[in-house]
Amino acid sequence: MRKMRLVIFVLIGTAVVLSQVGCGGEVSHDHGHSHAGGEDHHHEPHYHEPPHGGAGVTLGNEDAHIEFLVDAEVGTVTAWFFKPHMEQYLRMKLESFEVLVKRSEGETKLVFEALANPGTGETVGNTSQFVAKAEWLGKAETFDAVIPEITVLGKTYNNLEFNYPKGN
Repeated sequence: MRKMRLVIFVLIGTAVVLSQVGCGGEVSHDHGHSHAGGEDHHHEPHYHEPPHGGAGVTLGNEDAHIEFLVDAEVGTVTAWFFKPHMEQYLRMKLESFEVLVKRSEGETKLVFEALANPGTGETVGNTSQFVAKAEWLGKAETFDAVIPEITVLGKTYNNLEFNYPKGN
């Protein structure tokens, strides 16, 4: 009976320890690829595939991401905010933000408005999705743009340049 209790105690203890693995403060950077010589790659830029197939924009050092997706037929650009590694949506307390698009005719301002989604419970001021109207998109397959200023998770980012569809 004592041996059975000891075995159960050891099994429970092992299960608890194993369930806590990976719950520390360090972020895993396993991206399903290896680096030559087994080098630490925390300083190397890397890429996460935007889930909607758009252009990914990384904020800071993986602090967050924004994905931009053009719908030329409708004349809109949709933006989604994501937590690090583009694995989960990031709800923003924004009603709108601006992006300046560099075109041959000069700069064009896109104003992205918060989009409520009753299906997910997202509301204006608490959403991850924004949309901007851009009728000129049918003519542009690629463009360069800059986000003049945006605050995400309490950190302000200025002059974030990116290309559509490449990202940054």
